Amino acid sequence: MRDGAMLQTPDRLDPEVVIFDFDGVIIDSVPTKNGGFAILYGIDDAETEERMRQTIWRNGGLSRFKMLAILEREMFGRDPGPAEIDDLARRYAEIVDPRVPDCALIAGAETVLDRLDGTPCHLVSGTPHEVLMGTVRAKGLERHFRSITGSPNVKAEVFARIVAAGGHDPARSLAIGDSLTELEAARKAGMGFVGVVSEGLPNPFPPDVTVVGDLHGLAQRL
Repeated sequence: MRDGAMLQTPDRLDPEVVIFDFDGVIIDSVPTKNGGFAILYGIDDAETEERMRQTIWRNGGLSRFKMLAILEREMFGRDPGPAEIDDLARRYAEIVDPRVPDCALIAGAETVLDRLDGTPCHLVSGTPHEVLMGTVRAKGLERHFRSITGSPNVKAEVFARIVAAGGHDPARSLAIGDSLTELEAARKAGMGFVGVVSEGLPNPFPPDVTVVGDLHGLAQRL
């Protein structure tokens, strides 16, 4: 469903704490970031670009360093060392990082964040921490979050740490993400989960997962 309506969820949500992913959840940056890989590798034919898109989709939510290692291995049959991955990540950053602050927010994002004023909200992303902080500040979003955590932290560990440190009931804690990485992190922590799947993007989630097309549907239930 792409109209923002929520599926398989109670009429009202009253979470003790909410953990948000960033790209594809708060900011509509996934096309920019995914397209950056095609630019980096000089991909200009539709078939190879689709293979790359599918590979990225299957591995969503990972850091750019891990994603580059996967692309090198699965797309090109190479096994680069750390120095080569670092160089690829530097070149990727030059392509993508200046463009992300210009991306629009996901529809309903500001409404949800305003509606959750008073509820502890945290931001956990696979984007390098300093890059993430720069974009969050450029968008004027820093005030909404008790903590902001980027890579190289592991999402599952961060989710569990946030719930434990706040003394929250995992069953009343909610994670919002657009990839299986966030879903798996939430389930390991015993949290509830809502997936965000924007129009035109494939749904990576199993049928039992609540999915929204944007954040308007979530806002209506807070």
